[in-house]
Amino acid sequence: MFKQYQTRRVPMRVHYKCKHCLSTIAQLNHERLNLDQLGFNHLPSDQKEVMVKQHQSGDVDVLVICESCESALYKFPVYHELDHFIH
Repeated sequence: MFKQYQTRRVPMRVHYKCKHCLSTIAQLNHERLNLDQLGFNHLPSDQKEVMVKQHQSGDVDVLVICESCESALYKFPVYHELDHFIH
């Protein structure tokens, strides 16, 4: 079950990472940031479970797809069967 932390206001860093190659896409640092402000309250719980990982420190990883991996998936649809791939 998705933790009920999205409305808390705590100092946190939000790291957007590619779920395939694990490269960092973006990073947000803010003293008064909460996940509702980023729109995560609009996602169904099952999507939050897959996409959002909170660390004990309060930092959050958001797993998305980078442009390089998106391009590789478009060119090679068989890659959808893999959790990680090198391109």
